[in-house]
Amino acid sequence: MSLESVDEASTEELRQIEREKRRQRQLARERGEIPALRARRRAVNPGDLGVAGATPDAPPAPLVLPARLVAILDRVGGEAGVADMFHDVLMRAGGLSDPMEYVANAVRESISAAFPPLGALAHLAELTTAGMPVFSNDESLRAEAILTGRLPAPPVDPSELDSWQLLLEAHEAGTRAVLSKGAWRRVVHTVPLAVVDDLIDSGRLDARADLASWPDRDDRSRYVTARVSPGALGASDVKALAWTSELRRLAVMEGAEVLPVDGRHDEWSLRAALLTGDVNVLDQVGPLGDTHFPPDLSRLVRSLQAVRRGAAVGPELGHEPGLFFLLEDCLPHDRLVSGSSKFHYWAGTRRLYRLLDEAHWAMAAEPDIAPDVLRSVVEQAIALRNEKEGAGAGKADREARAVLAYVYFLTARPGDRDRLDRAVGLLEEVLMRGTRRRGGVDPQARRRMILLSDLLQALRQKSRPHDVLNPYLALSVEHGSSEWRHGWRNLRGQVPAEQLEYINNAKDRVQRREMAGRMGREAEILYELPLDEKFLRIPRVHSPVLQPRIRPLERRTDPSTSEERNWTASEAARDIVSRSRIMREDH
Repeated sequence: MSLESVDEASTEELRQIEREKRRQRQLARERGEIPALRARRRAVNPGDLGVAGATPDAPPAPLVLPARLVAILDRVGGEAGVADMFHDVLMRAGGLSDPMEYVANAVRESISAAFPPLGALAHLAELTTAGMPVFSNDESLRAEAILTGRLPAPPVDPSELDSWQLLLEAHEAGTRAVLSKGAWRRVVHTVPLAVVDDLIDSGRLDARADLASWPDRDDRSRYVTARVSPGALGASDVKALAWTSELRRLAVMEGAEVLPVDGRHDEWSLRAALLTGDVNVLDQVGPLGDTHFPPDLSRLVRSLQAVRRGAAVGPELGHEPGLFFLLEDCLPHDRLVSGSSKFHYWAGTRRLYRLLDEAHWAMAAEPDIAPDVLRSVVEQAIALRNEKEGAGAGKADREARAVLAYVYFLTARPGDRDRLDRAVGLLEEVLMRGTRRRGGVDPQARRRMILLSDLLQALRQKSRPHDVLNPYLALSVEHGSSEWRHGWRNLRGQVPAEQLEYINNAKDRVQRREMAGRMGREAEILYELPLDEKFLRIPRVHSPVLQPRIRPLERRTDPSTSEERNWTASEAARDIVSRSRIMREDH
């Protein structure tokens, strides 16, 4: 049933009657038989009629609207599922002096109650365009902007912080993302959290919003900061967020114990174990590394497992100093370290000196196996020899030369001048290069090598070397160590009787050297190894795989719904509709 109908069975008859009445009244006004419409209405006493503006000569007829408005109201009623939704409104309006204002206000009330804000706004905007005075010009412009999505840029310094301003700021955030910190703060704290997460995931809300400077420290601020600028959070904020993975990461960074979860290693307990050098943990995470680990950690696990099985250390790991200590522990103990990465030079030199320590112990306690151990020393030293430029390569080459010269003198027979000349030549080749600028070594290393070369040349003049070039090393302690007495006592309980003279002579030489130092006399020059103790130390650098930086918190909200994405538009629409109603009621 259409909205202009009064009785479905007599629609056309009523229309004909109404048209005839209008024609008769128009003719009467032209003949002067009745006053003009406005004059006649002013002469009537509304109190006598009971209804303001009603004509005394006929019962009020329903208001007849233009066809476009009728069609719109018919469609709105159909969408609302209410037949003749505006029938009573049109019937009451027919006898009023200003029926369109009454209809506009009543229609707005009905549509606002029947539709959500955006739907109501669309219908009321269409009615306004068709001629019904529902919205003012400003309200119509805002309604059109909301419905078309063509919103203007928000004022930078708004005079009023209302739903319209928030809509403009939220729209700007989702498109051009050029907002002040104050505007970002309003958006973050007002729109649905899932929409804020959308802005973060799309890269529109990032660290440029400077969340760390915001005064807020509620749960939402912490959450958004954790997703955008996690480094700005303190430990208390992390705890307040119940951010378990970050709490475990902080424990790893502090060197604290991080236990497996339900008996199974997660990425943090695995990292903590590897940082302590526990390479056995690699056997607990599967042959290829668990897939639930981050990709970089999974690759590291697989690589370390391969090295433990005897695979070569690849260039990617070989140039990562923060992993050297792990790689070294994964290498088979008896394996020759040979390669051209920083790790190979470092680990090969450390193995060289471990073998030299074993050789000194064997020379004192088990002379029968000493030749085999010394051959291993020579093999490792030769593997380290190189002519490449670079700090690691150059240092490894010099240490290898110094050790080879040392071993050649230790194993030279009396009168074996060729072997002694070869030992001196190893050092002289480096010294002939000059300073670092000329392809040689730095001044400090050069001075050390000159002392060693002079010592060997002096010994060569005697046609036979000393049995002990460095008594500290002969006692299986580091050069200059105050623990030499402990080394001597330890060896004395293990060496055969015929070797006691060997270790006692070494002890006596250390004592004489210390006495000379106390008396201010020049001490005996010893063959001091290694050349650069610092080169052998474990690098104190962080591996980004084992000690990663803080990562942004993962999203905790579900994907945003259409209702959440349209929330600011709905609120602005609600305020426009409500403001229209209030203004009309005040009027």
